Amino acid sequence: MDGTEQDRMDLNTASARELTQLPRIGVDKARKIVRYRAIRKGFRDWEDFAGTPGVTAEDVEAIRARARIGPSSIGPPTAAGPSHVVRGRIPVRRPRPKRP
Repeated sequence: MDGTEQDRMDLNTASARELTQLPRIGVDKARKIVRYRAIRKGFRDWEDFAGTPGVTAEDVEAIRARARIGPSSIGPPTAAGPSHVVRGRIPVRRPRPKRP
């Protein structure tokens, strides 16, 4: 990798296996990154990535030259609120009466 923006690994799309190719990233840390990325719906910037449990500031500096933060899977926050709508009550199943 020559370090150009397009040649660097995208931390928002890389698999756990691909992440292990980065310095200081082993199998366990790669899994934590993928898990945290799924919860966050992608990383917005390096500070967001640095919040990954188990990732230290030294890790971030070591991989910064070989990775990039691409577009996340979610857009910017909007004032519209949640994209799903809850409709009505959820039915509750009652136990069947005992047979005599």
